[in-house]
Amino acid sequence: MTAAEVPAVEGYGELLERQSIETGQPKYRVLRDALLGLIRELPPGSAVPTERELCERFGVSRGTVRQALDRLAAEQRIHRHQGKGTFVAKAKIDQVLELTSHTEFFKAQGMEPASRLIGVTRTLAESDVAAMIGLQEGDEVLQIERVRLADDEPLGVELLYLDAKRFDGIVAVLGESQSVYQLLRSGFGVELAWAEETIEAIVAREREADLLGIPAGAPVLLRCRQSFDSNGLPVEFVRSVYRADRFRFRTRLQPVGNAPALPLPPGTKLRLATTADAPGLARVFVGAWRAGYAGIVGPSVLEGLDEEDIADWLGNLTSSNGPTTWLAESAAGDILAFSRHGEDPVDSRRGHIYSLYVAPEAGGRGLAKALLEHDLGLLAERGLRTVTLWVFEENRAARNLYASFGFVPDGGRRVEPQYGAQEIRLRRSSTDKEGAGTE
Repeated sequence: MTAAEVPAVEGYGELLERQSIETGQPKYRVLRDALLGLIRELPPGSAVPTERELCERFGVSRGTVRQALDRLAAEQRIHRHQGKGTFVAKAKIDQVLELTSHTEFFKAQGMEPASRLIGVTRTLAESDVAAMIGLQEGDEVLQIERVRLADDEPLGVELLYLDAKRFDGIVAVLGESQSVYQLLRSGFGVELAWAEETIEAIVAREREADLLGIPAGAPVLLRCRQSFDSNGLPVEFVRSVYRADRFRFRTRLQPVGNAPALPLPPGTKLRLATTADAPGLARVFVGAWRAGYAGIVGPSVLEGLDEEDIADWLGNLTSSNGPTTWLAESAAGDILAFSRHGEDPVDSRRGHIYSLYVAPEAGGRGLAKALLEHDLGLLAERGLRTVTLWVFEENRAARNLYASFGFVPDGGRRVEPQYGAQEIRLRRSSTDKEGAGTE
């Protein structure tokens, strides 16, 4: 756009003054709206007239023009280059927050995704990375660094961490633009089921800025994602820095309580357990223990589990006035999972999750998360916002699940003689200091 292409509007200064008075908006804001209309009709990269040219065309002061342009720059509608001028910025990429790969997302947008592989390192995991992918500090991890592009434009710098032992060999087939998620599916039979992601604003460091072609100190978005497979095991941890001038993120929100945040599979429902459900609960219990605790408790413990004895025990529990048992039931009436919650036996001001089990054949459907969220909600309604539970220390899948809900170790440890395995106590503390269950 040149100055000649900006229409001169006779009396625009007076019109701007009148609109400012009528709308209660400052003059620069009315001018900003007018300039935005012009910018939207121009292709990205078009030159914006100088402040002097805009003053002459619109009959306003340089201060008003400068404020209007400052607002457009802050909104990232335009960008300035020292000594070169001001230009129309590219439209932001609107990305819905969902579990998809860079490759899959940009292909769906009609753009050509690509990656530039910077390097692959086999290194020892630091404590924060190890915790995110279910390893111990010092275990070997693969660190994959890539620049992410779309239509040949660099958009992000990504550091991806994988368990080097579990995914040994993935580097040999990782191409410049190969989707890691596709490789996990085709080469290792791993399908990602869910993830947690945080997004925060930071400024670009010099190396990141060079890779992205932006000034050092420019605003960028730090995205950290921890992804899990259908068995609840952590698969990857990714730290990505994306250009804030090219992205905005969108998600759907709804009021708490209007609908479950974690929907159940079609036909599945949650309901209170009764004594008649004891045999089905016992079947889930035995199946979950034998599938999940092999290698954690001794083989004799698992082999000695008797469904009839456990059914009697669970029947007594459901008929008592103590902790409440809820179950997940299929459309056919089969019990798929169950949980028990109530007051903490040590401190009645706190809630406690006594058990949470999913039948092996029902894994990967989100039932554990749905039951846990349901129980935490019921405890909160009773004012029990601080909640504890015990978990086997070596049960990484369960610990990752609880960590995703904010449970952390509080120092409690025990070894039940009949199991002979170390357990640790986890706690989820409320930030609501007025709740009856807070401490």
